[in-house]
This record gives sequence, structure tokens and C-alpha cells, in this order.
Amino acid sequence: MTAVRVLGVADSDSYLKWAGTTLERLAADPALSTEPALVVLRSPVEPTEGQVASALARTRWAHHPPARVNLGALGRTLRSVRPDVVLVATTGPAAEHVLRLLARLPYRPVVVTGLPGMSLPATPTALRYRSTADLFVVHSHHERTAFTNLADELGDGVQVRSRFVVCRLPFLAPGSPVPDTAPLHRVVFAPQAKFPVDEPDRVAILRALGELALARPDLDVVIKLRGLAGDAQTHRERWPFDELAREHAEVPGVPAVRVATGPLHDHLTPGTALVTVSSTAVLEALALGLRALVIGDFGIGDENLTGVYADSGLVGSLADVAAGRVATADPAWVRENYLQAEPDELGAALAAALAVPAPPLGTPAPVGALPSRLRRRARLVWPAGARRGRAVADVLLRRR
Repeated sequence: MTAVRVLGVADSDSYLKWAGTTLERLAADPALSTEPALVVLRSPVEPTEGQVASALARTRWAHHPPARVNLGALGRTLRSVRPDVVLVATTGPAAEHVLRLLARLPYRPVVVTGLPGMSLPATPTALRYRSTADLFVVHSHHERTAFTNLADELGDGVQVRSRFVVCRLPFLAPGSPVPDTAPLHRVVFAPQAKFPVDEPDRVAILRALGELALARPDLDVVIKLRGLAGDAQTHRERWPFDELAREHAEVPGVPAVRVATGPLHDHLTPGTALVTVSSTAVLEALALGLRALVIGDFGIGDENLTGVYADSGLVGSLADVAAGRVATADPAWVRENYLQAEPDELGAALAAALAVPAPPLGTPAPVGALPSRLRRRARLVWPAGARRGRAVADVLLRRR
């Protein structure tokens, strides 16, 4: 059987982790024989070398980091390599321009896209940016229902051509989790870049972790970061926790709280509990059978991406964090949300798509006003500096 050539295109740290692990999971899928390759699209959110190492630590690219390409070099790569499948694993603004590039190729690859983590609530913008892809990977039955309903409701001439396929998040341990009964010896807090919004709320989390470290010196209390302050990430973090920990070192217990980077998996050993406001990190812990807690003090709902946890059995408070009280997830919630037992659907869906001629890819409907679209494209073509990208876009606008 001839191997199917699959090229993954990723931009930010979280998309790179999803792309690398998705390609590895696909390579192991018996429904399809694949030959995976991966590139990093240069952009304002491209990961640092340390973030790349963390994102790809458990993949074939761990010791051979992927090449970094701008949009023009990506086009040349696509024309010379001619992959059978392209995995568009980028933030929405970049995905729109990568899909436009794919639509202009002299051949027709099968195009797969998706989001790198928990994707509820389903948002119109996420679909608009990626509307022409053949397959859209979602990670739970709950997500497929939400995105399918949303695709049917989109207006403004946007037709979503994607088929939604359910695959377990590829960095989650396979199989049914066995509950961890080891004595608690570590509590890991995984921040969410977008929530809480206000600095005092983030400091309140830091204080609760400090109280825990002070009350339980037997525990290793860790703030696990995707990157340090100043590192580019998928979502800009206005109040990074490493900076807050330095600025509030006088708060009791805070100096005993350890700040760490690197692969999350290295911290998720038996006897560990994962604490978060809203992060896919909690799913990694649940897949390993570990205990967890979702902080509910700042509200539980779609406005801060926590609505999916409402019936999980994991919602607690800052007081619970300070006391070291954690929970186990409701088994029924687990089956419906991200730890489904059914096999991944992507391999079989790709095999079916490759077996028949595909219609022309088409071009995504424009998202946003023309000036913003030109500036987004300029930052992908000339990623060395956002200022240069803006300047080029402004020249193009004046010429119009």
C-alpha cells in the first residue's frame, strides 16, 4: 500500500502540539497508511524553541524540529511536495489564508482542519475561517452536535462544506482511565490565558495556591505554564502567572509555589491533582485517572468557556484549592465529553475521501473588513515584524 503523504501546518504552541500528536495518532491508525510531515507557519504567534520542544516532546519531531516557513514558502512547499492531505492546524486568521492558498494549487489535496482543545461553545467565527475544509475534527459527541447545529444556522452566504469527525484529543492517554488512588503529593495549576480577565482575580488564585503550599508543605504545588511572560502563545495573556508570582512574593506561601514549563505530561504522575479555571489540561489529567478541580468562583458558563464543566462533578472553589480538596469526574460526563470509548473517525474518513475525486476546494468567505484581512495576510508573508506587515498592507490599501 502506498503511504498517504500528510503535511501538517501549525502556527502557535497549542496548535503545534495538536498537529504533531494528531499526525502521530493518524500514523498509527489501521485504516490508513500515512507518511507525516510538519511545518511551522511563521506568524506573530509562532512558538519559541522551548515551546516547540514541549509541544512535540512525545512525537517523531522531538529531536528534529519542523522547518519554519512564511506563507510564500508554504506555497512553494505545497507545489513541490504535493501532499495528498493537508492538516490546517492554525489559528483562525491564518487558517483562512492557508485555505485560500490551497484553493489556488494546481492539484487538489484533501483538507483537514480543527481546533486544538476543548471547543465549546462552538463559535461562528471558528467555522467561518475554516468553512471550505473537507473534514473538521471535533473531540467529543457533544462538540459534533454543537458544530453541526451551528453550521446549519450560519447565514451571510457562508456554506460550511466540512464533515465533522470525532477523534479523542490526540494527547490524551488512550483507553478507559483507571481512577488514581495514590496519596496526593502534587497539585498542578494550569492557567487559562483568557480567564480570569482581571488581575485581582488572578492574584486571588495565586493566594489560594500560596495558602495550600503553606498549609501542606508535604505537597508540591506547581503553576505549569505553556510559556514564560513575553513568549508568544495562541491567546495573549495579559497577567502572566510567573510575573504575578514575582510581584507578589510577599504573599504568604507564594515563594513555596513552583513555576514550571515543559511538557505537562511530565507532571501528571499518580498522586497528582490538576486545578484550572478552564483548560484542556484537565482532560489530560482525567485521561490518566487523576483527580481535578475546576475553579467556579469566576462563574461557570459559555462566556468564560466553562459551561461544559457544569455537570462534570469537578467544579469547586478557591477555598477548595487552599484546602487541597479535589474531585473525580462523573463517569457519564466523561463518556460524552472527550473520553469516549469509540475509535477515532479521522482515518476512515480520510480513506473514504481519498478514494473518490474531490470537487474544487473553493475559497473561504471573507472574515472581517478588507484592511484587517490584508494586514493578517501581510503578517504571514512578512512575519519578521508586525510593523512591516501593517506597512505593506497600508500600501496595498492606498493603491486600491
